[in-house]
Amino acid sequence: MRNQVLHYFVDTNSSRGAVNFYDSNFQPLQHTVQLHAYPPALLANLLSGICSRAEEEKLDVECIHNCLDNSLEGIVVPELSAGVINIPSYREYNALNLLEDHNIKQVLEALEQSHQFFRAALKVHDAWEKVYIDQMDFAAANQLTEKTIDRLIGDQRLEKQGTEVHRFFGAATINGAFDHIANITQCLGKRYFIKGRPGTGKSTFLKKIAQKAVEAGFRVEIYHCAFDPQSLDMIVLRELDFCLFDSTSPHEYFPSLPTDEVIDIYEAAVTPGTDEANAAALVDFAKGYKAEVAKATEKLRLAKELYDRFQQTHLSRISEEALRDVSARIENEIFQKS
Repeated sequence: MRNQVLHYFVDTNSSRGAVNFYDSNFQPLQHTVQLHAYPPALLANLLSGICSRAEEEKLDVECIHNCLDNSLEGIVVPELSAGVINIPSYREYNALNLLEDHNIKQVLEALEQSHQFFRAALKVHDAWEKVYIDQMDFAAANQLTEKTIDRLIGDQRLEKQGTEVHRFFGAATINGAFDHIANITQCLGKRYFIKGRPGTGKSTFLKKIAQKAVEAGFRVEIYHCAFDPQSLDMIVLRELDFCLFDSTSPHEYFPSLPTDEVIDIYEAAVTPGTDEANAAALVDFAKGYKAEVAKATEKLRLAKELYDRFQQTHLSRISEEALRDVSARIENEIFQKS
């Protein structure tokens, strides 16, 4: 059987600032190698080497991507309970000496400016949500949630402690919004596409189902919204062979397999005609939101440019031969745990 390769993010630049789920993904592992500002080319070689070796040994692999440019940033080999993660210099908040570097200071400034624009976009989004919140039938939404829980989980239980792991399936990258939804869901027997509008309770719907699943002893992959990490965008229960995800913009998907199914919260719980009655305002909200996100994306591009400059400045001081030796030792260390 071919090994499964899963792709996702563990951090994001968002309306809540820089948020990461490093601990959720790496603390449960028996062995983690944490790298610091590893050179991109050598990091790519190291991680691709681990992927290739895992494939040879028919082991599943989880590939963790950098939220700025979607490049590989880490690897987890679940069956070995081992992983590698690279922490970029601009995420090393405790390394105060790095703040003396002019380029790193500029990177942090550019990232903070991107967060400010994302926060401005969130304000627009909050006003957008209010249109639908004011027209919500919350009793109908709760009823839909309970019916879905009964249908998908019901009385099923596992005789073990339920667990959850927190991630992002997408990110606001320097090239715009990007997601790994197709990869994450490709091996699942059933996919539920959650449709709705801003403020119609899609995140609350997912949170309640995730909570019930954990209480019933299942392991739940919880994927947060990269724009607003306090919200959920997807949950995956591999033990029950299904996922549910918010399939609205900027990660809008439609059923493509015979087993795919839509759950429409707008249809179930929002006053009919709400879209039509607020058409002009909704267009303005969409434009305003996109404009702020576009400004944030420009700042992310600037941050990436500056960080590349920082790395180029410091690479000349590093022995590539020594780094290759370190890479070989890391790879052997990961696989000797088997």
